[in-house]
Parts: sequence; C-alpha cells; structure tokens
Amino acid sequence: MLKLLPNFLTLFRIFMIPALVIVYLIPGPLGHWLAVLIFYLAAITDYLDGWLARKLEATSEFGRMLDPIADKLMVVAVIIILIEFRDINGIHTLAAGLIILREILISWFREYLTDRGVTLAVSHIAKFKTTIQMIALGILLLGEAGEMISPFIQEIGLVLFWTATLFTLWTAIDYLSEGMRLLKEKNS
Repeated sequence: MLKLLPNFLTLFRIFMIPALVIVYLIPGPLGHWLAVLIFYLAAITDYLDGWLARKLEATSEFGRMLDPIADKLMVVAVIIILIEFRDINGIHTLAAGLIILREILISWFREYLTDRGVTLAVSHIAKFKTTIQMIALGILLLGEAGEMISPFIQEIGLVLFWTATLFTLWTAIDYLSEGMRLLKEKNS
C-alpha cells in the first residue's frame, strides 16, 4: 500500500488544480492566500512523490509518465490564472509564453527520446529553475494581498519570473543538446 503513495501524491497534485482555481476566485486577500497555500502544497508534493518513489523503491511507468504531466498542468494553470487576472500582463506575457512553450517542447522531446530507448535525466539546473519558478508563481498568486508583505512584492515576483524564464531557456537548450548527443551516441 505504501508503494502507491508516490502516485497518489501525483494524482493529488492534479486534483488540487481545480481547487486552486476555485479559491483564487474568492474575493479579497483570503482567496489569494488560499491559492498560494494550495500551490505550495502542490509544489511540496512534487518533491515528495519523487523522493518517496525512490526511497520506497516504488518507481513505476505510470508515475514516470504522470509526474511531469502533473507538474506542467500546475504551472500552466497558474500562469493562465495570472494572465487572466492581469497579474501577468504586457511584456511579461512573453515570459509566460516562453515557459509554456518550453514545458510542452521538452515534455515531447523527453517522450520522443524515451521511445527510442534514451533516458534524459533531470539536470540540477532544471531543478533550480523549477524552484525559482515555484517561488515566483507563488508570489505572483498573492496579487494585491502580497502588499501586506511588501509594497514591492509583485515586482519581486516578476523579477523572479523573468529569472525563471532565463533558466527555462537555458535548460531547454541544455536538454535539447544533451538529448541529441545521447541519441546520436546510441545510434552510432
């Protein structure tokens, strides 16, 4: 039963997306704070599911496929919410688009490689990118409620969002070049 826990956490993360959207719609600061709480809880389950899968020796094909999908769904859903409610607007939508494009491209590329017997490990820089991205998105989810923390919280969130975008581009190039190298090496 314990070996199912990592996959349960991944599914839980997916089911948290509609909850995040619903609480974000609650007027006033409460909705924003609840959305941030749900978002960071989801981010923690992202770390825990992989750690538990390794610790319990409970890795599975289902988990390998579903975990990145859950991650991408959460990130894309939050970005869409932030664009819809104008917390991300103007030039910042370019960063949002680049992040979404990278997530789709690299997810496809990893599956493409897997189908050809090539495994592309998650890089340390990609883990760092994800951490910055999660912090930035959480801050941006605060919206006006974040002004309780600092009058500059939105600006801090946007700087971190652009920082995550730069790391997003870096990791995309890194994954594409490493994946092509591994594919070429396997085919030679």
